[in-house]
Amino acid sequence: MRELPSGRLTLLFTDVEGSTRLLHELGPDYAEALAEHRRILRRTFATHGGVEVDTQGDAFFAVFPRAADALGAALEANERLADGPIRIRAGLHTGAPERTDEGYVGVDVHLGARVAATGHGGQVVLSEAAAFDLGPDAALAELGAHRLKDFELPVRLYQSGTDEFPPLKTISNTNLPYPASSFVGRQDEVAALVQRVGGGARLVTLTGPGGSGKTRLAIEAAHELVPEMRGGAAWVGLAPVDAPELVVETIARTLGARESVAAHIGDRELLLLLDNFEHVVGAAPSIAGLVEQCPNLHVLVTSRELLRVRGEVELPVDPLGAVDAVALFSDRSGLDPGGDVGALCAALDNLPLAVELAAARTQVLSPAQILDRLGERLDLFRGARDADPRQLTLRAAIDWSHELLSPEEQALFARFAVFAGGCDLEAAEELAGAELDTLQALVEKSLVRHSGERFWMLETIREYALEQLAARSDAAELRRRHARYYADLVARMAPHLEGPDQTAALDRVEADYPNIRVALADDELRARMVGGLAFFWAFRGYLDEGRRIARETCRESPADAAVAFAGGLLAVMQGDHEDARVHAEAARRLALAQGDATIAVHAASVLSRALLGLGEKERAVELLRSALSDSRGTGRGMSIAHLNLGYVALMDDDLDEAEASFEEAVRVARQAGDPHAEARSLAALASAALEQGRPHDVLRRARESIDASLGNDEVAVWAIELAGVALAGEEPVRAARLLGAAEAARERLGIAQTGLELRQHERGVAALGDGHADSWAAGRRLSLAAACALI
Repeated sequence: MRELPSGRLTLLFTDVEGSTRLLHELGPDYAEALAEHRRILRRTFATHGGVEVDTQGDAFFAVFPRAADALGAALEANERLADGPIRIRAGLHTGAPERTDEGYVGVDVHLGARVAATGHGGQVVLSEAAAFDLGPDAALAELGAHRLKDFELPVRLYQSGTDEFPPLKTISNTNLPYPASSFVGRQDEVAALVQRVGGGARLVTLTGPGGSGKTRLAIEAAHELVPEMRGGAAWVGLAPVDAPELVVETIARTLGARESVAAHIGDRELLLLLDNFEHVVGAAPSIAGLVEQCPNLHVLVTSRELLRVRGEVELPVDPLGAVDAVALFSDRSGLDPGGDVGALCAALDNLPLAVELAAARTQVLSPAQILDRLGERLDLFRGARDADPRQLTLRAAIDWSHELLSPEEQALFARFAVFAGGCDLEAAEELAGAELDTLQALVEKSLVRHSGERFWMLETIREYALEQLAARSDAAELRRRHARYYADLVARMAPHLEGPDQTAALDRVEADYPNIRVALADDELRARMVGGLAFFWAFRGYLDEGRRIARETCRESPADAAVAFAGGLLAVMQGDHEDARVHAEAARRLALAQGDATIAVHAASVLSRALLGLGEKERAVELLRSALSDSRGTGRGMSIAHLNLGYVALMDDDLDEAEASFEEAVRVARQAGDPHAEARSLAALASAALEQGRPHDVLRRARESIDASLGNDEVAVWAIELAGVALAGEEPVRAARLLGAAEAARERLGIAQTGLELRQHERGVAALGDGHADSWAAGRRLSLAAACALI
């Protein structure tokens, strides 16, 4: 075997389709067919300059110096095998795997193998990185964003050629829920909805009261539409979202958008299902604008009221037909559809949720007994004459179900409503006083849902439960305890948002952020929560919301250093240097007066960054040196202080001093276990290497920075830009793509280039020269992950 190459390579994985079936069909001849397949592949690999890395059973792994060589080998292999019984699936991915004595290791190897496993015989599937290495003229068909095993974010895949194959074998290019219960009835409604979307309707709103089955109908139709949507289908549950301005941010997080939602979707054929929209209807114009900007986007909305925007098509969701309602009751209860079942369903107006709640009671009551109990209460819940009778009937059904609970279950049902977006078992036990058996009973009676380690209520049920909570004498105290509990959670997680447990702490806060939002409404607790949430807001993309809350809290608590720091940090991340200066100065002054060295050094770093942006270099340097000499702390603030001093030295062409400061910044960040500070400091070292004329070190440091960044887009963009500038003279096509990707990301994040960064950018553009507009445009279309893979 030839010596394994290193550096940037294209990985080709192949596998025989249906090998077990072939073994049975061919019998003894299978061994010779498999051997001939191996000979063909090995000759083809060699012809196209590939190196075989490994073979196991009927699978191969080979690497090639160029994506075009790997694709040529895969296509030729399929052609040579076409007349025989064996067909192979092939997958290509481009990256820089780590070479070892036994082959290659790293995430690129795993991704390449996962890409290959998605395909079918005769099909060549490519990752986004491999597709872009082939260039814009390659004959590729986009297959959309798919979720692959062991990879958290969707991966965009492509196919060589335009031949038709079955859907890819991925976890799914959708996050649509798969309800455990069967879907009963509504087949005509599903067909009508699918026809509406297929016929060109791009914004369809399913309207009806709570419990009418809007969500389930939309999910079933969406599953049927998935094969028609090359970009996949995404479900966005809006029940925990309490403000219209958060809707687009929630969509962005669901899609994994590293840019604006419109730019992320672009011209992809995508279905977006927005569930429970009625309480955030103020976001309707944003959704209409999104549909207009994305020509192949289709949106399904479930709502109790119309969005009333341009282009909207309404589809009212009526109660089930009598036959379907009886079938649903029988399916859920396991009882025959005769007797009083029809009368019971009719008394419930055939509403799906009401029917299911009734079916859940058949373990202790017959349909006739349920009908008697329900009939006694229907008129007790009549509202105004013009109220929707279906909603009133649902209220009666829920009330009836509630009254059948034991006193312990009723108490927990009411107390559980205090949670927004659900909770884990620990919170349920501590705050709601949940006994495990009682909580399980509520789950079994369809009043509380459970998935993984979290419990939650359907919003229709929770609305009713909130009324029960309001009637309890301990409601106010429970709400205060809830707010304190989640304020304490923020306080416990805050110290870990900068250290080695950073990712786990961020995930923990994210899981309960709907509850934390509720706690933030407590005037007495808000100030101490804001400081603890600063880094969460900064690192998880809640900049607008966090900055808005921080500004309001600064006005309420002008003497709180942590709150002022939060305002300064979020402002400087958004490039508002003047606002950042005001907040950071206040934070530092207050921290020094209160003896808080940690916030003082954090604030000094933010303030220095703001001052540098405002052109006050001398004051920034004095501030940083003072902060370093006065502070006894370590961590992100100290690391960023060293980094900013190095940045000033670099601007002054003191390259040795700059590099020493950056190395110290890396050391301090690693000592503190802070990946974000480490990533930024490594990018700074790449910048220093660029000024020293060491392009290979620029690429090395840029890769190290991206590996450490853990999804910090701002740092990743800097690393991509530096790599593009470093490659401009020797590899103009690759450089243009990187610079185009960095430009698009800066526009999305609102990052303005000034000072040294601007000079480096202009130098790279000059070295690039003319004639690379297509590559630059292709780079602008790259996802941030794909751009990082180009380095």
